[in-house]
Amino acid sequence: MPMASLAALLLVIAWNMSELRHMAHVLRVAPKSDVFVLVTCFVLTVAFDMVIAVTVGIVLAALLFMARMAELTQARLLQDADGEEAERLLPRGVAFYEIRGPLFFGAAQNAMGALGTVAADVKVVILGLGRVPVIDATGLVALESALERLRRARKFVIVAGPLPEPRRVFEKAELEANLDHVLFADDVEQAQQIAIDLVTLNPDWGAMLPPVAAA
Repeated sequence: MPMASLAALLLVIAWNMSELRHMAHVLRVAPKSDVFVLVTCFVLTVAFDMVIAVTVGIVLAALLFMARMAELTQARLLQDADGEEAERLLPRGVAFYEIRGPLFFGAAQNAMGALGTVAADVKVVILGLGRVPVIDATGLVALESALERLRRARKFVIVAGPLPEPRRVFEKAELEANLDHVLFADDVEQAQQIAIDLVTLNPDWGAMLPPVAAA
C-alpha cells in the first residue's frame, strides 16, 4: 500500500477515535474541573504522548476527587448557647458534635476544628460518628489530637455510633484503652443517656479526670 494511502487511512482512524462530538458535548455540560482534566490530557497527548497524558490525568482526577470528598464532609456543634434545639436535645453541660462524611486528610482538620470552640461550661462532649463511613490515618491523628485537647480542658468525650470500618480503626489504635476520658456508645441515644448520668451523678468534675501533665 502506498504511504500516501496509509497516511490517509491513519487520519480517518484518528478522526473516528477522537469522538469530537462527544468531546464538544462534555466541554459544554461538564463541571469546569472535569473540563480542565480533559483539555489537559488532550493537549499532553498531542504535544507529547499518551503515557504522559494518562499519568497526569490520573493524578489530576485523584486530586479533584479528594477535594470533592472534602467538600462533602460536614460538621455541626450543638451546645447550650445554640438555643432551643440544644436545650431540647441535650442536658445542660453537654455538647453534641456530629461529623458527616469521610474523615480523611482532605477534611480531617476542618472537621475537627470546631471542637476547639466548645464552651467552657460544657463538661461532656458527644461526638457523633454514625455518618462517617471511613477514616484514614490522618483522620485518626486529627481525632486523637482533638481528644487530647478536650482532655486538657477536662472534658469527657462519648464517641457515639461509629460504623464498622471506623470502629476497626479505633480498636486497632486502642483508642478507648489509651484515652481514659473517652467512652464509646452504640448510638446517639445511648450516648445521651450516658451523658445525663455523668452530669447528674458526678458534679465534682475535678475529681473525675486524671490530672493534666504540664506541657
